[in-house]
Amino acid sequence: MTEVVYESPRLVSNADRNAGIIHNRMLHVVLQLHPVSLLEVGAGQGKLGAAFAQHGIDYCGIEPVENEIEKGRQSYPGLRLIQASCYDDPEQLRGRTFDIVYSNDIIEHLYEPRKLASFSRSYLRPGGMIVCGTPHYGSYLRNLLLAVANRWDHHHNPLWDGGHIKFFSRATLHQLWAEAGFGDFQWGEIRSPRMPLMPMYLYCTAKLKQ
Repeated sequence: MTEVVYESPRLVSNADRNAGIIHNRMLHVVLQLHPVSLLEVGAGQGKLGAAFAQHGIDYCGIEPVENEIEKGRQSYPGLRLIQASCYDDPEQLRGRTFDIVYSNDIIEHLYEPRKLASFSRSYLRPGGMIVCGTPHYGSYLRNLLLAVANRWDHHHNPLWDGGHIKFFSRATLHQLWAEAGFGDFQWGEIRSPRMPLMPMYLYCTAKLKQ
């Protein structure tokens, strides 16, 4: 059986800056929903999770990369971080449910992205919500600029182990979550700080139907 490869991202300076912009926006999006509890799928080193917890949210994060979990536990010793992934048995958290299941820059790394949707359903209370963000590949302008600049090798880098293997638009992201029983979608975009006309990031919130 082939083991799924996970790696933490190799950030260059502009990617690190973009990650900060995305995290700030997504923190704002989540806080506007006023959750009591939140499960993060793909917690990394717990930086955003710590920010959620600082705002009084009952937080739990899962992360498959052992090194990331270890660093997170060292940096935020009081934060609940569990080594697991959305491919694992939902019984990992012993039947807990949450107001929100949150994932950021995760779904584009998954061989089976519907696993994230079914996993999220397992941990949501009735009427709970998902918040899901991913790089935006439904933008005609973005895709045109990447083609003109000959940057597809950079964005679809086949040599990045554990890198991006799925490329979502609003239509495909909507289809995935709607198939899993979610509705009342709200959408947002984050634009590139270097090229403000170009959307670099897409996110949605959606409610689990009763």
